[in-house]
Amino acid sequence: MANQLADYEVIGAVADDGVLPCSSARRPARLGGGGTVTVWVLGPLARAPLTSVRRRLEHVAAVRSPHLPDWLEAGAGEWAGRPVVFTSATTVVTGTLAGAQGMTMAAKLRALAAAARGAHALHEAGVLHGGICPQAICLTGPSDGQAVLAPPPLADGHQPLLQVGYPPLGFVDPHLLRGEAGRWSDIWALGATLQAATSGSPPFPDKDDVPVVQALAQLLAVPQPVPPEAPPLVAELARQCLATDPSSRPRTASEVADRLDQAAELG
Repeated sequence: MANQLADYEVIGAVADDGVLPCSSARRPARLGGGGTVTVWVLGPLARAPLTSVRRRLEHVAAVRSPHLPDWLEAGAGEWAGRPVVFTSATTVVTGTLAGAQGMTMAAKLRALAAAARGAHALHEAGVLHGGICPQAICLTGPSDGQAVLAPPPLADGHQPLLQVGYPPLGFVDPHLLRGEAGRWSDIWALGATLQAATSGSPPFPDKDDVPVVQALAQLLAVPQPVPPEAPPLVAELARQCLATDPSSRPRTASEVADRLDQAAELG
């Protein structure tokens, strides 16, 4: 792991599974110095020049919500020997839902509810996230489900495949692959993340390990059913979020969050 990203001194990796590298770092002196911040590596600079993604980054940074990181800045630096675009926040992240060990079902549901509220805040500001997956659910508390939604991919929400690896193909709404996007695309991804978090397997597992043409053909098929051992409220919500017809999905991510909190309360 690199120990420097621009003028951020990287302390340690929070998540570095190749999907969305996230690290803790020391705040640079030019930003006041002292204290720990979180930095995310969003993608290679060569594929997404900072000027070309500036507007999207500015739109995201303008949205303030307790369920989104408290943004500091976006910039360019070198990571693992290559130029990249990164963003930083004062929010201290302790891990992600993808790597969470020992979390109760209720804590997972609360973390997903927080992320859904972050998505709703973006939607209300006219921003689609386009990258919701377990790696994008950033935990900010020890084990009680406190979380924020990670920064979205650099690629436009209508072009998720331009951003290599984030999100994994198995968490991309098939409609998005056809160029059809709306807040319902993120709601599908919330359903896929819910299924992965509660059953251990997303609707389309391991799609990043097969040829792209084959992966797309499978993604455009009907999603796998949610395992029957999932709690009834959770299983029903996941099924609705994953509905083939977007009009059959929950109308807003806020509604998804309310239902997740309800399920968490019931254990």
